Amino acid sequence: MQEYVDIGWVSRPRGLRGQVWVTPYSDDPERLLQLQEFRIRAAEGWRMLRLEEGRLLGNRLSLLFEGIHSRTLAEALCARALQMPRRDLPPLAEDEVFLVDLIGLEARLIDGRVVGRVEEVLELPAGPMLEIHARGLEALVPFQRRFVPRLDVQAGWLELEVPDGLLPEEMLTPPTGEAAAEPPKP
Repeated sequence: MQEYVDIGWVSRPRGLRGQVWVTPYSDDPERLLQLQEFRIRAAEGWRMLRLEEGRLLGNRLSLLFEGIHSRTLAEALCARALQMPRRDLPPLAEDEVFLVDLIGLEARLIDGRVVGRVEEVLELPAGPMLEIHARGLEALVPFQRRFVPRLDVQAGWLELEVPDGLLPEEMLTPPTGEAAAEPPKP
């Protein structure tokens, strides 16, 4: 598992003193204001940031980091994901999962047919969508219990129950453990 996880998107500067607007990926964005340590990918590599001040304004965060005290410096942080150490994440309930942990899981249907791998989790207004890739194809599946009834992050898989037509037929493989039938030889 990754040592750091994305917790928000730095969208643009706010004002002239170096603050930035952050769109949080959390259902409890105020909790992020209690954190001190963040990181962001800069042109020269990962850059560590310490929170100087922050507040929740509507559904966004206005953050000011130590050493970032001008609009020009704030602009260099924009259009990037803000990350925090995994160790600072709150404990999960038994039926919860961090979306970042879904990336890389094998996606299979309830009958055992392998669909592909989760390559990305898209945070959309309607809810998270799993981007599944296989054989040069991709499909989007809503991350909702009715479409993903079971998963096991530790074992590396999730199970899909999707309506016909949601996944391209070409993505489907034979059930686990069975080889595809070879054509008879003349």
